[in-house]
Amino acid sequence: MGGSGKTPFTIALSKFLISKNYSVGIVATGHGRNNNNFFFGQSFLMENQSWEEAGDETVLLKNNLNDVPIYVSWGKKNKVHGVNYLSEKNNCDIVILDDAFQHRKVYRDLDIVLISSDDLMGSQKMFPYGLLREPVLGLKRANMVIETKGNLFNEDSGAQNQFILHWKFNDCLLMPNDETCAISVLEKYNNILSLCAIGNPESFKKTLELLKITPKKSLVYPDHYPFKKRDIHKINQFINKNSVDAILCTEKDLIKLKQYKKMIKIPVGAITINYCLNSEIEKEILSKIREVF
Repeated sequence: MGGSGKTPFTIALSKFLISKNYSVGIVATGHGRNNNNFFFGQSFLMENQSWEEAGDETVLLKNNLNDVPIYVSWGKKNKVHGVNYLSEKNNCDIVILDDAFQHRKVYRDLDIVLISSDDLMGSQKMFPYGLLREPVLGLKRANMVIETKGNLFNEDSGAQNQFILHWKFNDCLLMPNDETCAISVLEKYNNILSLCAIGNPESFKKTLELLKITPKKSLVYPDHYPFKKRDIHKINQFINKNSVDAILCTEKDLIKLKQYKKMIKIPVGAITINYCLNSEIEKEILSKIREVF
């Protein structure tokens, strides 16, 4: 299920391939779209659509990969169309599908599966009893299995797995006006509220622990939660009741909260993170790609 870090990995992989002079495109699933908007049920090339129209993860991709064409797909058949569109119309050498291991209609030259370190230590049961979409034996179809968030949950994981990714924390906070400020500014706040609506909220908690940030309170919402005005009113009530003086969230959450920046009366900042591909992962990916080109 969600929470393995597919979006930051897609960003890191795209930047790496671009640095090797490949023309990259992305077919995005568009998770989190509002089903009442005009674009719901449609597929399109991402331009300036909002998160309601394209999904919060798609906007996050676009914010970090502005020059990369992103095709937002709807339904299984449209993934095939998206790949063809990016290849023919945008002359992409490589098309990345951000969530397609169980999608059999598109032929792939390289299947990469991400598994969060805490999932490796979990029950390894299928949903709804666990976080797996299919039995573990399905991993035999993958060309690469990469462990993510190793520095959050499993400090010894690197000893057994050469394909492991660690969060890299940026030393700045992203603000609702798209400006940044030094993360040290948090030192002046005494009662911070952590807020997240992501697939693996425990990873956000661990991130704050590694940054030595100790929120006094926390609010957790379901993944892709579409914040409404009534939610902001409830958050403001919580702020007043608990004397909260700042809110920390994820970059994905800030995409949806920034429209309410005038309603929220205290500072809101997002922790920004990214993956650094290690040399073993880079080498393996290039090796697989060069078998095709």
